[in-house]
Amino acid sequence: MSAMCWGDVARIQALKRTLSTGTNAATAGCGMQTKPSDTCSRGRTSCSSSHDEMWDDDDVSTIGSTYSSRSDDGSTPGTSPSSGYKKEVLEPLQLALKAPWTDKKHELKNRAKKPLPVPSLAAYRIEQQKRYVQLLQSAATLGPRRVLPIVAPLELVPPSENELWNTNCLMKCVNAIAPMPTIDQLAAKHLVIHELQRTVDLWLRHTLDVIHGASADSATKSTTTATLLIGGSWHLKVGVAESDLDVVALLPHEVTADLFFSSLCDHLGREASVSKLVARRKAAVPVLSFELSTVRVDLLLARYAQQQAVPKHLLCLPGDDVQVMRGMDTASVRSLSVARVASLILELVPNASTFKSCLRVIRLWARRRGLYSNKAGFLGGISWALLVCFVCQMFPRASVAALVHRFFSVLVSWQWPTPILVAQPSTGVDANSVEWDPLHNLHDRAHLMPIITPGFPAVNTAVNVNLSTLRVLRDEFARGQRILDDLSRCRFSHPAPWNQLFTPTEVLVRYDHHVAIELRASNEESLAEWSSFVASRTRKLVETLQHTPSVGSLHPLPEIIRPQDPEPSANGEVVGYYFIGYTVDSPPMPGVRRGNCRLTRERQRMPSTSGNEEWARNCIASATRYFLATELNAATEKKCGMEVAISYSSWNDLPNAIFPGGRPAAIGDRARYILSQAHQMNVAQGFAR
Repeated sequence: MSAMCWGDVARIQALKRTLSTGTNAATAGCGMQTKPSDTCSRGRTSCSSSHDEMWDDDDVSTIGSTYSSRSDDGSTPGTSPSSGYKKEVLEPLQLALKAPWTDKKHELKNRAKKPLPVPSLAAYRIEQQKRYVQLLQSAATLGPRRVLPIVAPLELVPPSENELWNTNCLMKCVNAIAPMPTIDQLAAKHLVIHELQRTVDLWLRHTLDVIHGASADSATKSTTTATLLIGGSWHLKVGVAESDLDVVALLPHEVTADLFFSSLCDHLGREASVSKLVARRKAAVPVLSFELSTVRVDLLLARYAQQQAVPKHLLCLPGDDVQVMRGMDTASVRSLSVARVASLILELVPNASTFKSCLRVIRLWARRRGLYSNKAGFLGGISWALLVCFVCQMFPRASVAALVHRFFSVLVSWQWPTPILVAQPSTGVDANSVEWDPLHNLHDRAHLMPIITPGFPAVNTAVNVNLSTLRVLRDEFARGQRILDDLSRCRFSHPAPWNQLFTPTEVLVRYDHHVAIELRASNEESLAEWSSFVASRTRKLVETLQHTPSVGSLHPLPEIIRPQDPEPSANGEVVGYYFIGYTVDSPPMPGVRRGNCRLTRERQRMPSTSGNEEWARNCIASATRYFLATELNAATEKKCGMEVAISYSSWNDLPNAIFPGGRPAAIGDRARYILSQAHQMNVAQGFAR
């Protein structure tokens, strides 16, 4: 097969020998005759040889420096037989040598080269950013894109060998703590999706037949099927075996929310494979939560408001996916966004594989540190995904380990409430209250930690964050940055040091004072339903306590704590706990007005002595009584057999059964935490390193 190359191999080797010797005899000994057909335009020759040997820049400089200006017979370059041959061959090869062929054969070699202008680091980064933006724009012209990224990259340096080694160590640590789902577990998820599709289709056809009045033997029986859209972690392909399955049911407009949460709920309750069924209609995004064949499922409703048939999948063309939401109610738009936002995020990340690995790390860290809960006032799965997407856009070529380090560095210094945006703002089919608009909506303007979804509608996924949980998040970001700074100095020599990043939260051993919420129910299903409702209301208790004058910091624990070895109950009831750790300010000094007391103004924290327990108990008594009476005891979700009690508990009075290793292990953990805090204080003051 003929190919265009820079020259024939034999001719090039012969030409090198000719120019290196500089003799006419060598030129004649080559036996090469120059033909016009040997050359082509732009100095290329047509040949059938491979590209194994080609001239490079070093060959060009060698030719110019070693060629002798005079031949053996004393002729000049202009009259020698070889000079014409040189001119005929070198010009097609575009070897332009500026210096004349003189007797000074080392003149070109020894001539000092002008140094190239070296741009500054800032100018280099700006140039790289411009090239990256041009690359994105050119990629957008190759195919339709629903959204365009808004973040300009800060660094485009490829990862070093050390960073790749760090990534390998990090992923080994993550896989040891939270391994990827096995083939059997993935197969079980797929079977659950098929079973859910079959169950919802049967219910939908029966419901539509009842609505349209079709008889059992009628030929007009409905054959409509539901469209189930997967969202959340399983759409992003970062789910683990314990992750919930977020499913959005896109149903015809005849199916109302009342039918969905009453008729479908009853239909699911009759299925033998369904357990722990809970209907949360009053949530911001109404959802049916249940376990189907031991897999946790969150089923959401999205009513298709148009008359034509329900689409079988989300349209990916620009504008078409927004047209699907035309006429939808607010709850349906929010539900459909669960699946839409996940797909939009995958369009916005520069490297999907790196994004997924980094998101796995951050999700594991957030769960272990007690930060993975939207109901408790922290961040949910979609918020963490948007934050990771934001950092990936800033550093599109960084490794996973470097991205995790920069994740904490960026969020520690982020000036909230400046919003996090990953895409250009877009407009939808109509303006409604779903769209996040701080310029015209006072409620949106009060958000403390805006993390905005891409596409339409743009909503804040961190709307539940309050002052107390924002402080906890900032502290955890600073802790993560501090750990990775220390590990970077040690060069991450082994996977084991990464374990300290994923140390479980120390809420139960960190605080001297706790608000204990004890839940009781007749069975496990009732406790799951009752605890889900109480967890969604605990955030209001935190917001009330943070405005109490004598309460300092608050740290809610989002996960329910079950006793390790519960004592068997006579009536078979089960118990669970929620805890809120907190600190209190010093009590007002007797005889001194509060406004003139320096200790009161500086809000000095009290030492953990038994004499302060009564003061800490009185600080929360009024707020807890009001919360218990208005939010829990008067709730319609409270059924027979469900009980709740809120009390103050010092660390010494916490139940021994809530500690995984018992009270002795908790004492050791508490001592280690106190010593670590003292060491950090000494380091900050320059007394240690």
